[in-house]
Amino acid sequence: MIGRLRGTVVHRGGDYVLFEVGAVAYRLEIPAVSVAQFGGEMTLYTHEVVRDDAHELFAFLTLEALELFWKLIGISGVGPRSAQKIVFADHVGVVRAHIMKGNIAFLTHIHGVGTKTAQKIILELKGVLMDAPAGPVVDVDALDALLGLGYKRADAVRALEGLSGSAEEQVRAALKQLARQ
Repeated sequence: MIGRLRGTVVHRGGDYVLFEVGAVAYRLEIPAVSVAQFGGEMTLYTHEVVRDDAHELFAFLTLEALELFWKLIGISGVGPRSAQKIVFADHVGVVRAHIMKGNIAFLTHIHGVGTKTAQKIILELKGVLMDAPAGPVVDVDALDALLGLGYKRADAVRALEGLSGSAEEQVRAALKQLARQ
């Protein structure tokens, strides 16, 4: 199985990129809304799916994203395309937080994820994600408040990391930290 590739994006398609490694260009499957995130020299993490009629490589920006993808495809009824769309729906820590909070609405707004599938994902992963060490998991309400105030997602996530308390308390503490930067 191909787990990681280091190379250069040489072409972006509607829902894929051609990723050149040495003299070989691999077609990497990516959700159409996320193709713009891929460009230039990169290291990507991949999951290979081999079927009778297709051989596909699904690409991810981080190992954490790939590990969440593996958990999602382990659920009956969640295929690799749907799982990848879920992973790319937001920052991986935010996606994990939505699942841990049982936010069905977040999952069902993703094309191809219905209510029953969303409920199944939450039921099967809620406890698993809480027990697993994770990257930044932030309060979704606090993050939304900072984004609404015009802060960039990466800056807001960084400011909220490690904060506890109510969403309001986290926003206050994050604003103080952001003001110092």
